[in-house]
Amino acid sequence: MNLSKDEIRFIDTYLLSNDVVYTDIRQEMVDHIATAVEEKMSTGQNEFYPAFKEYMILNKKAILKNNKKQWSFSWEVVRQFLLFLFKPSMLFFGILLFFFFKKVDVNPYFSESFTVNNLFFVLVITLALFQTGYVRWYLKKRFYAVEKAGNILMILYQLQLFFLPIFGKENVSVYTLTLFTFLFTGYGVYFLKEIIKFNRHRLNYI
Repeated sequence: MNLSKDEIRFIDTYLLSNDVVYTDIRQEMVDHIATAVEEKMSTGQNEFYPAFKEYMILNKKAILKNNKKQWSFSWEVVRQFLLFLFKPSMLFFGILLFFFFKKVDVNPYFSESFTVNNLFFVLVITLALFQTGYVRWYLKKRFYAVEKAGNILMILYQLQLFFLPIFGKENVSVYTLTLFTFLFTGYGVYFLKEIIKFNRHRLNYI
């Protein structure tokens, strides 16, 4: 027995009222609860609201316990990003980058007034502004996987400051250029992938 869209929205509103603010986490919980309630309805309890109430009395504490992770740093998001970087398509892209920088010397295109580090700083600001603007102002929803991905961007920025020259026109090696171009491009693609996944998933709740 499948729940109606109104019943799905009821579960979603219930979780939102219990401070499950991240849309993607809430949707995972909605899927879990809806499946359990459907099973309960198919085995004797035919009405949605009594079945939902009975299920939540027994499982509310355990379900909402998962919501606590929203307030902490997410190593799971970092792990997912690293797994994404090691996909064959991304590794192939990294190899192409290496051969490109091996063949094309980009160092002459930079100067003391605009270094490679400055370029990556601009990329960080651009990605951060796009991420904030798209999620907060356009979607007007909080998305855990995307919001916590901002921590990855900060880690990349700190690595950039450590490994790339900040002042002066110092040539950057092919390996360093390849690594940071790969990481920042990978982050951009990862962010877009999460947004696409989020948009597809939320269509179930419109």
